[in-house]
Amino acid sequence: MTQPSPHTTQQSLSQHQPINPRPGTTSPALTGRGLVKYYGEVVGLAGVDVAVRPGEALAVMGPSGNGKTTLLHVLAGILTPDQGEVWLGGDRVDQLSDAQRTVLRRRRLGFVFQDNQLLAELPADENVALPLMVDGISRRDAIGRARATLAQVGLANEVNRRPGELSGGQAQRVAIARALVGEPQAVFADEPTGALDATTGAQVIDLLVGAATHRGAAVVVVTHDDAVAARCHRVVRIVDGRVSQR
Repeated sequence: MTQPSPHTTQQSLSQHQPINPRPGTTSPALTGRGLVKYYGEVVGLAGVDVAVRPGEALAVMGPSGNGKTTLLHVLAGILTPDQGEVWLGGDRVDQLSDAQRTVLRRRRLGFVFQDNQLLAELPADENVALPLMVDGISRRDAIGRARATLAQVGLANEVNRRPGELSGGQAQRVAIARALVGEPQAVFADEPTGALDATTGAQVIDLLVGAATHRGAAVVVVTHDDAVAARCHRVVRIVDGRVSQR
């Protein structure tokens, strides 16, 4: 990141084609307009505009410390922009209260992290079901939906295994199932293949983008890996808090 005054504003996978054709001209599911975010005197975002349609996967690339994760957090309602607007469908996210944004993230968004953030003491099906149960869905229904989603990501036979009994790729598939089980409008992934080897990473990003976009979710993937970005429909590059390339 630059520091102007806050008043100014392993192995390549690039041979593969995007796993879904680029979607048509559907209205955006997720929109950021004129996004500005400061950290003291440091500019994290400097007037970023971005829109992602239902069924579209957007890769966000750029040097470390230049605003990629800040953009993801602002779009996901984790951070509030100092200027600009964030829309999820017809709802303006940046004007919601903290409590309302918490509910929105739980019910309408999905998240996949580099380290999967699974609970070590719970089997795969309970890890996936947990967000549903927190939202008031009965344990029986939540476990049923979790197992169905795990089957969709190729883990029908692993539902009773705990994270420590799974490979890295399998654990990340559980994390993807957890992100998708609530049928989110948008899925956010921060370096989802960063801890995986190239072959496993290819499988995981294919699964994430394919499963989410098949459901009509907008997908935002922060990555340093050109090969991962090549699996998405579109790439935005953030440098010094600004979009430098679409």
